[in-house]
Amino acid sequence: MNTVWYDYSKVESKNGTAIALGNFDGLHKGHMKLLSMLTDLAQDNGLNAVAYTFDEHPVNVIKGAGTLQLIADNEYKEELLSSCGIDTLFFEKFADIRYLSPEEFVRDILVGKLNVKIAVVGLHNHYGKDSAGDVKMLRELGQKYGFLVHMIKPLYLEDEVLCSSTKIRELIANGDVETAATLLGRPFRIKKPVVQDKMLGRTMGYPTANMIPDTSYLLPQYAVYATTTYVDGEAYKSITNVGVSPTVGDGEVRVETHILGFDKDVYNETLEVEFLYKIRDQKTFGDLDELKAQLAEDEKARLAK
Repeated sequence: MNTVWYDYSKVESKNGTAIALGNFDGLHKGHMKLLSMLTDLAQDNGLNAVAYTFDEHPVNVIKGAGTLQLIADNEYKEELLSSCGIDTLFFEKFADIRYLSPEEFVRDILVGKLNVKIAVVGLHNHYGKDSAGDVKMLRELGQKYGFLVHMIKPLYLEDEVLCSSTKIRELIANGDVETAATLLGRPFRIKKPVVQDKMLGRTMGYPTANMIPDTSYLLPQYAVYATTTYVDGEAYKSITNVGVSPTVGDGEVRVETHILGFDKDVYNETLEVEFLYKIRDQKTFGDLDELKAQLAEDEKARLAK
């Protein structure tokens, strides 16, 4: 897969492109369905399959940085898209095109710069200034400028839960990382460097690898979770506390992970923590002995599954 930032000349478009439009935040099962259609159509028609997305989420450009917390950063988005069979991942600078009308965006960017022949979009895809463009308008513009439009209907779970980035954010924020994983097609993850902290967990026999989260990205509800942590590509069962550690903390939000059966120094290393299910809510304990007893129960709960 060829990843291109802003430079249209680096996209192979001479013979035409098939383009999937979207923010692709989290790259959930609905996105995967759309991208599967994209690659099939591109292959059948001899076109370059392009996933067209933005360097920043439009909401955060229009309403201010941090307005919308993201499920995945661009690096993770690139990693996930690399396994989808597309030819090109194109990051557009949203600030540069935000004031284009829907027709200007289609005419000048999709047609003029990227030579689109097939566009693949979701039912609720919007584009152009004030998000004024919709699928109906895109089909009309396709007839005018000579490209086809294929639309993917929304994806629902069996219990009629809509598969969308908005729903996934809601689930993760409420601690329901299990249902979120069903919609994503994989567990929600946090990948960050480990920082050296107060090492209080080590003194209690429960050393933790601590991460300071980026406020631009989504955190699960403050709670204790069963997790899997990857160290140098090897998976370990783990328990992760997300929040402020009310009994011994200093009020700073941390992601603190106790890796079971692991005693190596991982300071400054980048670890990947996958969230499987919530073990319990956070609570304040009367003393460290009560906390240690609860940690032992948490470990038993994690080892049981």
